[in-house]
Amino acid sequence: MRWRGIVLGALLALSGWCHGATEEGGESPSIPLSAGPTPRIFYTRTGQFEIIVPDAGDARLLIAVGRSVWGRLASSLGLPKDGFNTPVSVRLVPAAEWSAPTEFTVSVDTPGLVNVRIRWAAAVDPNVVRRALVHGLILRQAVAWHGVTGRLTVPLWLEYACAALSHGRDRPALMDMYQQDSARLASPPSLSSLLQWERGGGESPDRELASLWLLLQLQAESDNGDSWLRWLSGVIGGANALDTLPRVYTGLWADAPAMELWWQTGFYHQSRNRLLPMMTAADSRGWLAECSRWLATRQGREVVLALAELPGLHREPWVRAKLTERLQQTRITLSVIHPYYSNAVLSLGRLYEASLKGKDSATKAALAQFERDSIDGRELEDTVGAILDTAPRQ
Repeated sequence: MRWRGIVLGALLALSGWCHGATEEGGESPSIPLSAGPTPRIFYTRTGQFEIIVPDAGDARLLIAVGRSVWGRLASSLGLPKDGFNTPVSVRLVPAAEWSAPTEFTVSVDTPGLVNVRIRWAAAVDPNVVRRALVHGLILRQAVAWHGVTGRLTVPLWLEYACAALSHGRDRPALMDMYQQDSARLASPPSLSSLLQWERGGGESPDRELASLWLLLQLQAESDNGDSWLRWLSGVIGGANALDTLPRVYTGLWADAPAMELWWQTGFYHQSRNRLLPMMTAADSRGWLAECSRWLATRQGREVVLALAELPGLHREPWVRAKLTERLQQTRITLSVIHPYYSNAVLSLGRLYEASLKGKDSATKAALAQFERDSIDGRELEDTVGAILDTAPRQ
């Protein structure tokens, strides 16, 4: 199929085509090959994605997603800094001409050209587009590492993991959503079921979420990324994922039960590890709840005191020490608290200050304001949550 590159190069030279979108930092897509009904060709950057569309307006989404996928996954997939010698070719096919049972297909031609075809309609799902480009990119890396063989594969869990990771790194709030959804799982899928997840079995939201955390956990356990990339190369080259995992990540597990325990623990660690520069709404609520009560000893028994008891206790030395400590905590936490509850933190700080100064009337007023702000924050969280629950997730 070498003729394809030769003919395309000749046509591009004759038409005066130039790489408008391949220059580093360029904002405009490349100049189309030709006008009219002839398909238009665009490039994200040299050696990355070649976008073939029936209409120039259709290229916008593909170019944006292509740049996102490459940029966000370059390190995780060990992509070449200057791109591949041949790009991943992505073609949009009008829905009326589509005959495949899936929303996209990916294939490899004999010289190693990776072709992605996507069913194109007005209501195309951007997540499907992202998965298609991720699949094509992983397969192209497999060709670069192993050549064209019948063993090349893109595991379904890896496709979902990389799609979620690239999207989440573009929109950090999505990572927060992934964590909240993961917290609702009774338990994660087993490691074996995840690594052996095959196509055609229907949707599995639990596995989709778990795939992301498995990818991050495997990268976290890797020595400077070496173990991860060696295992990844073997897996997409056709090696058995479960069998090769303990051989590449040597010394981590004594047996299969230990490996499963590692995964279960890693799932909870990764899905609860703070990924945003601020606390989640739930964490913010929890922090305020902790700061709204006091532990004290009365008649030899430990009791929980409410903030309402501050006016009568502010002269106690232990209370003043605790107030000073908590006032400092509010100043630190204010920069990372979720915006829903920032007013409540400010009110809490004023409450501590008033208590330290021994002004009972000011303390009571600050307490009332803190309670109102806390209620307002929770109402805002619930309202926004209800809106997001009914909105399409893209």
